[in-house]
This record gives sequence, structure tokens and C-alpha cells, in this order.
Amino acid sequence: MRLRFARAFKHPIFFVAAALVTALAPRARAQTGEIDCDTGDDKPVRSLSFIGNKTFSSDSLATRILTTPSSFTRRYFRFFGAERCYPDVGLQPDVANLKQYYLNNGFYDTKVDTIVRKGPSNTVDVTFKIDEGLPMLIDTLRITGIDSVKDTTAVLRDLRLKVGGRFGIELLVADMDTIQRRLNNSGYPHAEVYRSYNTNRGQHRATVELEVISGVFTRFGEIKVTGTSVRNGPLEINSNVVRRLIGFRPGDRYADNTLSNASRSLYNLGTYRHVGITVDTTFAHGDSVADVIVDLREDYMREYSQEEGWAILDCFRATAQYTDKNFLDNAQRLELTGRVSKIGYGAPTRYSGLRNLCYTPYLDRDSIASSKLNYYAGATLRRPTLFGTHWVPSYSAYSERRGEYEAFLRTTYIGLEVAATRTLGLGIPFRAAYTAEYGQTIAQPAVLCALFTTCDPAAQADAQRKLPLGVASVGVQRIRTDDNLEPTRGYVLSGEVRGSSHLLASDRSLEFLKTTGNAQWYHRGPGNSVLALRVGGGLISHNGSKLPPPQERLYAGGATSVRGYQQNELGPVAYLLDPTQFVIDTLANGDLTYVAKPDAGAKRTIPLGGNSQFVFSAELRIRDPFFPDLFEYVPFIDGGQVWTQTERRSLNLERPSVTPGLGLRIFSPVGPIQANVGYNPYRLRGGPAYFATPVDQNSTLAPLVCVTAPGVTPLPVHVVNGQLQQDIAACPNFVPSKSSSFWSHLQFTLSIGTGF
Repeated sequence: MRLRFARAFKHPIFFVAAALVTALAPRARAQTGEIDCDTGDDKPVRSLSFIGNKTFSSDSLATRILTTPSSFTRRYFRFFGAERCYPDVGLQPDVANLKQYYLNNGFYDTKVDTIVRKGPSNTVDVTFKIDEGLPMLIDTLRITGIDSVKDTTAVLRDLRLKVGGRFGIELLVADMDTIQRRLNNSGYPHAEVYRSYNTNRGQHRATVELEVISGVFTRFGEIKVTGTSVRNGPLEINSNVVRRLIGFRPGDRYADNTLSNASRSLYNLGTYRHVGITVDTTFAHGDSVADVIVDLREDYMREYSQEEGWAILDCFRATAQYTDKNFLDNAQRLELTGRVSKIGYGAPTRYSGLRNLCYTPYLDRDSIASSKLNYYAGATLRRPTLFGTHWVPSYSAYSERRGEYEAFLRTTYIGLEVAATRTLGLGIPFRAAYTAEYGQTIAQPAVLCALFTTCDPAAQADAQRKLPLGVASVGVQRIRTDDNLEPTRGYVLSGEVRGSSHLLASDRSLEFLKTTGNAQWYHRGPGNSVLALRVGGGLISHNGSKLPPPQERLYAGGATSVRGYQQNELGPVAYLLDPTQFVIDTLANGDLTYVAKPDAGAKRTIPLGGNSQFVFSAELRIRDPFFPDLFEYVPFIDGGQVWTQTERRSLNLERPSVTPGLGLRIFSPVGPIQANVGYNPYRLRGGPAYFATPVDQNSTLAPLVCVTAPGVTPLPVHVVNGQLQQDIAACPNFVPSKSSSFWSHLQFTLSIGTGF
């Protein structure tokens, strides 16, 4: 066989055939409708434009034709990007497509002309000149056969065809599809819609009639469950459980969307590899009953996962989770989760051999949060439905100890959560939950005063008591975007209300009511750009003059917020100074004063959070013209403010901080890596400044001292029995020194994921 093929290449007829193919190649290409640039005679399209179009946008018309301009990089740099040429079949097919598009939308007299201008380097500029003409209008619209249908008003609501409105085949077909779909979801599986229409082109008037044949009103009949387990045996989840989960019963009104929702509900359990729901609409049991067959292929019902690792602040850490997807043979999901960190450093796992493997230069400075083993142990039970309703409940119990580096150690001895979720109308997820915790927070006096606003010894002791905290919350979210990760159009609305009260088993000192909301909007711009806008805010009312617990306060600033500030540093702050930033003087009465040096800076900035917040962001996401799947450039403007009740007279929504900047996103397998540089033109915000004296070996506490700014009346420190005493609650504001150079106003942030 190979021998005969080799000889064929030497036969004279082969060369004749090859010559004919080569000669006829241009003619063959002329029938394909290509815009690829194959030869030197092809003319690259430099630009494409439309004039005279009023009803439809140029972007909409461009998707209906073959002619396409070359990419931005090819037009301006010539050596990169896609090059697209003048169609080999000319512009007549595009003219015909545009006329047909207008005709389908009610414009029967549309005229389309073309203008082709020569550009540099053998390129061309293509323009389509459109005269739309008058639209065809509807003067009579009749819909028959609908009177016998139940809930006629809902079936005919908001149709696109209206008397006096524009007529077009596309509009007509869309309304026919809408009516049929609504009937299919209202108990009429065999509904059909027929059309007839007459047009008077001279008067631009149309008469339209739609005939509806609804068929028999139908209800669901017998529900049969079939399928196999992952090992090709019988189903592990009982058929009666499946019948309860699909959301309808025999005798319920037939609806296509009910079947779709049932399939989605079964898939969401995570227990099935395949879900198939078919309906027998041949009415085997009568002319109005449709049997349902649910065919299932189960997945593994039990899973175990485990992870181990090491980190600078966590030292050795491990996580394990066991999941039973059919707990108690009732399609309930039981998750047992355990996490531990600071293994080898925190008590009771402190061991010299392992301790040397931890990053002790950091951990040794953290005598509170890293002193004990951090852990989480919890169990969550998720039921597929609540009493057969559309609510999906979950119940959790947990115990936890977590530390915030150099700040505090929070221990929750026992925590309980009851939550339920469901989808409301318009596909809006809704979640309601109640959480009850019993625990305590331990911190050094400097952190208690700065972060928890408890400065005197009695208040600090009270803040570290074991207290109950009960929080009830409700939240909603509406997502209408074309993509969850990288949206180019649409919007997202979300809101949450959280409250703590003694009626919810909270200590009265922890009572608060918190409301937050957020709105995001996306719009595709020219080229591959996307305009993204975000506005959000929150308000907290609380008991008396005390702020709510730190974990419930409102914060702003950082890579996903106002990018001209570091994490949480937009708003009230406090400062910690080291001994090199102040001097100690002795007053005439023997008292001491701690006074900051004129150029003193802060060793650490502690965000305090607030009870009111407002933030906004606007950014333009521009894909790189050379590597659009790898890089994205994001010029942005962020702004906002965080304040407390006592500051409302000086800080309000009329004077938000506004910080422009530029971001770079690199698309990676783990998500977009975002590097931002924001310009912050403002001086540092004033706040109390403290110095924590060395830890007393007997009490393991570090007495707190207020450091005053130069020129401010110093706050005296009394020495009583060798102990420092000071009214640090009266500590005045201090503003650290900051360079006035341009570079000092730049803030750099880094994160994984989009800004919002």
C-alpha cells in the first residue's frame, strides 16, 4: 500500500491535479466567507462603524455581520494580535444580514449602503450607512383560546407585543415562547401557540393573532424512584426520602420549573452523580395525570480529608474533616471538623524539640495569642428540608480558641448555631440564623485599652470575664451577573441585619443592632474593558456609650476595601510606641511624664473600628492587549469613612477620604493575584498613643502608659509602691510623624481575588 502511494506522486496526472487545485484555490476561497488574511492581496480592516442606526446599538449590529476589524494591538503595533481582512465574499452578505435583522424587528423599508475608504498600509475602513425607515406598528392584537386557562393574567403579563407598539418576527416568536413556557409552568404540559399576522407596508400597520391551544390541565401522578449506588447496588438513600426532597407530591399542579427545581435540589445534596427526571405525559392513568420517573446514580456517601502545614504565625497546623452524606439514612449531611495550630509552641503541646522548628522571633513577641494551642472542634448537621418546606436547616455545635497576633486570645468554650436558608422569589437566597456563644477574651492592657476601649483595671477585669453572647441574623443576596468570578455585566445586591440582646441570651454589655448593605454594578466598556462600581455601608446602634464587640465593629481599608489605606486603618486608631520614640521627664512633685519626640513614629497602628461606615469604589478593568488571559490593569478610585457617635460632628459622609490608584491583576490557577498601589494624600489620623512597660514577672501584665505629644499638657504618671499609676482613659490624641515626600503617600496592598 505504501508502495502504490509513493508511485502516485511520480505519476504525471498528480502534477496536473496539483496545478488545478492551486489555480482554483482563490475561487474556492471566494465561496467560504472568510476574513482571515491569507495572501498579500488581502486588505486588513482597520475600523468598522455604523451611522444612521437609532434603534439598535453599533455593538449589536456588529455581531450580525462577518466584517470584523483587526485587534487593537494589530491596528496600532502591527506585529501582535489578530489581523482580520476585508471579507472575500464582499459586503453584500453583510448588507443582507443587516436588512434581515431590521426586517425581523419590524423595519420593512430599511436601506443599507456601504462606504469603504482606503487607509495606510493597504488597510480599509468600513462603514455601514443605515436608513432605518418607519417601523411596522400593531393596530390590532388578538389572543384567543386563553379564556379557559387558569390565571390568565399571569400568563399574559408584560408581553413585548402591544397595540401601538412595534411589530417584528423576533418579538412575535419571543412572546409565543413566553406564553408557552408560562403555560407549561401552570399545569399545561402540551400547550401550543400558533400565529397569524397581516401587514400593510404602505401604512406600516400590522394585525396579529395568537391562537392558544392549552391542552388538558394536568397534575402529577405516581412518582417512581430508580437508580443504583456507586457500587452498582441498590440505592442507599431510601426512595421515600427522595420523594420528600423533590418538592412536589402526587396531585400537585404540573410545572416544568417544578421538575427543574427538583433536579437542582437533588444535585445540591452532593450525594448524586446523575439526576434524571422524566415525565410520562401520555396520560396512562387518565387524561390529566402525568407520572414522574426519578432516575439516580449515587456518589460515595462518606468522605474524609486531612491537611497538614506550617506557617510563620501558626507553626505546625493540621485540619481534618469527616463527612457523612446520608446520616441516619435520611439524606442528612453530618460534618465533623477539627483544626489545630501552634503545635509545638502553644501549651499544652509546648516541646523544646518542636519549638525550635517554629519561627520564634515572631512568636516570642506574642505572649498572649500564641501562648496556648489554637483549635476548633465542631459538628454541623444539615438537613435537606425543614418539615417538607423549601427551607434548608443546619445545626452546629463547636468549641474554639483563636488568637489575633499581638492582640487578644478569644476562647469560645461552647458555641451553638441554628440556621436556615431558602430561595425567595426572583431567585433571591435568604438566610436566617441564631448563634449563641459562651467565652472570654484575654489581652494585654495596651490592647484592651486601644482595641476594646477599656483602660482602667476594673474595666479590664470586666472585659475579660466569661460572658454569654447571642446573635440573631438575617441576610439576603441577589446576584444578576454573567459570571460569578469575573463579571462583565449585571449587578449584585446584598444586605444583612445582626442583633444581640439580653432577650437572645446575651450579656447586656454586649447588646447591639447592626445593619450592613452592599451594591455592585458591572458594565462592559470598549474593547475588553469592564467598568465596576461598588457602594456599601453599615450602621450599629448599641448599649450606651460602649462600642459593640470588636468582631462586630465596622472596619474599612485594605486590598478589598479602600486601597489607599492598610487593612482596617481607615477610621479610629490607636498607636503603640517603643522606647526610642519618647523621653521620660520628672515633674517637680516627683511624677513622671512620657512625652513623644518631635519626629516620633508609631511602632504599631491598632484599628479600633466604629459604629458607622460608608465606602465606595470605581474601577476600570482593562485586559492586557498582548496577554488578555494573564494580565489586567485596573485604575481605581476608592473612598469612604468610618466613625463613631462621638466623632460625627467632625467626621461625616460629606467629607469621605478619597484615594486613587492603580492595580495589576495576574490570573493564576489559584485565582487572580491582585497588587495595588493607592495614593493617600491625607495626614495620619490622630489617636491615643501608649507604651506597654516590660511585663511584670509576678502578674504577667505590662502596665500601660499614655504618651503625650510635644506641646500638649502631659499626663502625669504616679509612682505608688513601685507601681506606675495613670489616668490613661484621659490620654489625648497623638499624630505620628510622616514624611511629606510623594512616595510616603503610596500604600501597597496584595491579595488573591478580585477587589469586589
